[in-house]
Amino acid sequence: MKLTGLLLSLLLTLGMAAAGEADDLPRSYSPDQVKEDFAQLYKGLQQAHYDLFANLSKPNYDQHFEEFMAQIDAPMTALLVKTHFQKFVALGKVAHARIDFPAEEYSAFREAGGKTLPLYLSVTDEGVYVNEYYGAHPEINPYDRLISVNGQPVQQWLAPLYQHLSADNPLIAATLLEFRLPALLWLEHGERPAYELTLEKPDGRKLTLTQPTLSKAQQQLHSADKEMSEQIDWDSREAEILEHNIAYLRPGPFYNNSPEAVDIWDNRQFKAFIDQAFMSFAKAGARALLIDLRSNPGGTNSFSDHMLAWIADRPFKFASDFRVKVSPQAQAANRARLATSQDKNDISHKLDEFYQAQPMGTVFSFPLPLAQPREGERFSGEVYVLIDRYSYSNAVSVAAIVKDYGFATLLGEKTADLATTYGAMEEFKLNHTGIQVGFPKAHIIRPNGEMKPDGVAPDVVIDTPMTPDASQRVLQAALDHIQHALQTSVN
Repeated sequence: MKLTGLLLSLLLTLGMAAAGEADDLPRSYSPDQVKEDFAQLYKGLQQAHYDLFANLSKPNYDQHFEEFMAQIDAPMTALLVKTHFQKFVALGKVAHARIDFPAEEYSAFREAGGKTLPLYLSVTDEGVYVNEYYGAHPEINPYDRLISVNGQPVQQWLAPLYQHLSADNPLIAATLLEFRLPALLWLEHGERPAYELTLEKPDGRKLTLTQPTLSKAQQQLHSADKEMSEQIDWDSREAEILEHNIAYLRPGPFYNNSPEAVDIWDNRQFKAFIDQAFMSFAKAGARALLIDLRSNPGGTNSFSDHMLAWIADRPFKFASDFRVKVSPQAQAANRARLATSQDKNDISHKLDEFYQAQPMGTVFSFPLPLAQPREGERFSGEVYVLIDRYSYSNAVSVAAIVKDYGFATLLGEKTADLATTYGAMEEFKLNHTGIQVGFPKAHIIRPNGEMKPDGVAPDVVIDTPMTPDASQRVLQAALDHIQHALQTSVN
């Protein structure tokens, strides 16, 4: 799944040093260089972040800055610098303020035969469960509940990993952890030979066993031998008529996901797919429509607005307000795009006009044009949208639009990602290390004007069970609800 990015923190320990040894020739930076970049990092975030102190007061952040600065007392590799700086950024608890996960270093470690814990978890309110397993132990399977690791209760064992993630709330942090657990453990512990796991089987049996860490090749070998959790194909686009003449649309990512795509923001193929889908629904006389946004990574409204135009009965926009902070860092990032832009009417040119007219440090409301309902034929039946905790980014915006404007009924789980959020991320570069620091330049307010940073809640809750056929069960529950609603309306 495309995510907004995993954010990892300082680990100045022997285990972390072992992880750093994955580099063939790791570059080292002097304490003075690291300190200068760290000072630039904090100053830059204060200038550019829409509200750096939204969740942590300036006095507290200043205190952490002094503590982190004091820890820079020896040369550090690029990996150590990234993780040190990221932990500091993550203190602000804003997902769009981050230093990206050091994927290059982790990939080098794995390609060199480095071994990791071969499982991924699902973290729920009810407990922590094995979601995917790439090992050979016959007693470890998806849907086993994980009770403890190395003698520690599982939540206590996971706690150090959470502090490495830039996340607005615990639910976002949990979803991020789920997708990068082995990598986070590598950064936390270095390469370990094994982990002791205590599991509870679905039948209630409890057992404690030792799971060796495995190389990438070993995990690939074992994956064919184990039952895997059913996964939704987040990259697929589907349109069909299901039971009871209910139309089903899975739009897929709101960007060009074609392997041959030159421009991922070219929406022509997507528009053609959407138009053909709705025309086929009309031809079939579909009574209702279910739009499936589960596990959708998002994208841009230049794609989703075209889909929504088929169901909208009035003009709409993805935010009631789009507030942008003027900073040297945001201006520099925007100018870099202008250098390659051929469209004088694109958003970068419009932003530049506002930047030029506003003093540094001020905030302005960027005007968002209203998207219009489609001219001519539109879908006239009842519309439902299915969401879950893995609906991200623009998929959350779509969910907020249909709920706030009354275009559809929302089914499923509350989203982890937020409808009102600090976003529109830009980056600035640190002078010595070249590290790119992400920051949110904007405060995006959901269509109904709600200022509280929160996910989008469904109108009808459909929980996802911990079963092999969970995806299909949720879909069937959604279809059953729609069919019942159709029958009720007829009666």
